[in-house]
Amino acid sequence: MFWDPLFDRISELSGAGADQCKLIAALIISFPLASIYVRIPANRPNVAHWFSIITSTIFLWPLLGLGQGLLELLFMSVVTYLIVASVRGPNMPWIAFFFVMTCMTITHVRRAFGHISVERIEISGSQMVLVMKLSTFAWNVNDGRRKIETLDESQKATRLAKLPNPLAFLGYCFFFPSVLVGPSFEYVSYEKLLNKTIYDVTPPPGTPAATDKSKRRTPKGRRRVAVLHFTLGVVFLAYYAVMGDRGSYQRVIGPDWPTWSLLTRFGFVQFCAFCVRTKYYAVWSLSEGACILTGIGFNGYGPRTGRTRWNRVRNIDIAGIEGAESFKQLFDSWNCRTNVWLRDCVYKRLVKPGKKPGAAQSMATFVTSAFWHGIAPGYYLAFVTAGMVQYVGKQFRHLVRPYFLAPTDPAAALKLPKWHSQPLAKRMYDIVGWFLVQINLNYLVAPFLLLELKPSIMAWHRMYWYTHVQIAPFLTVMRFGTRRWLRSGLKPREKKVPEMPIPELKLSPPTPDEFRRPEGDEDGPDNDVEWVKYDLNTHALEDGEAIDMDGGLMDEVLTNLETRPSTPHANKDE
Repeated sequence: MFWDPLFDRISELSGAGADQCKLIAALIISFPLASIYVRIPANRPNVAHWFSIITSTIFLWPLLGLGQGLLELLFMSVVTYLIVASVRGPNMPWIAFFFVMTCMTITHVRRAFGHISVERIEISGSQMVLVMKLSTFAWNVNDGRRKIETLDESQKATRLAKLPNPLAFLGYCFFFPSVLVGPSFEYVSYEKLLNKTIYDVTPPPGTPAATDKSKRRTPKGRRRVAVLHFTLGVVFLAYYAVMGDRGSYQRVIGPDWPTWSLLTRFGFVQFCAFCVRTKYYAVWSLSEGACILTGIGFNGYGPRTGRTRWNRVRNIDIAGIEGAESFKQLFDSWNCRTNVWLRDCVYKRLVKPGKKPGAAQSMATFVTSAFWHGIAPGYYLAFVTAGMVQYVGKQFRHLVRPYFLAPTDPAAALKLPKWHSQPLAKRMYDIVGWFLVQINLNYLVAPFLLLELKPSIMAWHRMYWYTHVQIAPFLTVMRFGTRRWLRSGLKPREKKVPEMPIPELKLSPPTPDEFRRPEGDEDGPDNDVEWVKYDLNTHALEDGEAIDMDGGLMDEVLTNLETRPSTPHANKDE
């Protein structure tokens, strides 16, 4: 195309591939297009559908040169629609699920055997997003055909009682801000965006939003939050453009590695992992910002401040990742919409009514997550290790952390150890937890990026297997009764408070309603700085809303290796 020389020149100046430059250009162009899209009247839905379809077609075909990939996406969408429309039985969603997963796996196999570089932009990324949309759509239609009393609250909120027309369905599949890198979302959100009912949320009484009588097309704050995400995307993009080549895991397996000092090697692994994350921070921030600008990010009002919240389709919580003090917080903050998809379309759907999920459900979710990412051995090495470190983190949270909680903590009305300074002890525990989370994250992602088995093993070997070395002693001491000893230390204190029920899995709507707010920020000034602070401090998921997708199976395996207490509560690890 006529713009190819321009992108070739940009590629030479930036050091990035021409197709990567085109991808970034598409994400940036989505912002002004989103400003046009949001102005399409609610009584012209077909215009909105065609707007997305035509824009996505231009992005994928003339711009990125993925004409064949576009046809593959269209084929997946049309066949899924026909399956949903023609199959009436309870197996319909599973037929659609296996169909789209098969199509995507074929692409992964083609990429693997074609030795296509991970840096090259091709259709698999868009396919991964579409797989989530199509399988979610099939389940939403199936829920609309079931008796409403058999559904949980999230299923009631997203069920489709009527099959949308083909044009509306394609408009949803090819929603232009998310067609390239996500995020995914439910058809109900797309439909509410078109008819503008997505904004029909009553602000909390007594807040400025409740007394605002101005006539607005969209609630206040949309542009501010979109600009914030655009800025974050550009900043992280610039950082990755400058530092990306320097922070590559390929250097870990390179010839210079043995000449570096031990401290330099350790520091480089931490630097390298952050460089890699900035690439994801950049593209996901840009795509989410464009989605927010269309209005689909609106998620109601803060219960205390009345400020609008624009995190309905949040896919990543950067502050939650970089500041994670536990592996639960870390995994809940990364690729949030994929976690929601796995929870709602696999994990929950395999549990029989009245039963609790077990090893079979965890294994199915694990396998789905692995195949969704690809077929490379590095993915499976990373997932298994992630499950192990998540399991270790969970045990620390339940068996060690209570000893450090301050007496005022509502979760621990216990007689705790006589620390010289209880708050300082808890803070030191959090700092150590943050350090361990970060260094182990930066270790386990190496095979996720190197992909092949031999380079992945070589990289871990050159890092002295330091995460596995931490896991092995923990499992050993747990095997010989440490769990029992830790639990026995908590039992006398538990008798001083009313017995609390064992927490159940909390199933929330795919677009959570309640998000945390920092204390003391209820009445701050209504300006751009406050809005930025508010958006950066909201979390993607509340405690308990996510499931241990990749860790559940490892929990089953590793827990069975440990010595069980002989008390009636032996199996109540949570």
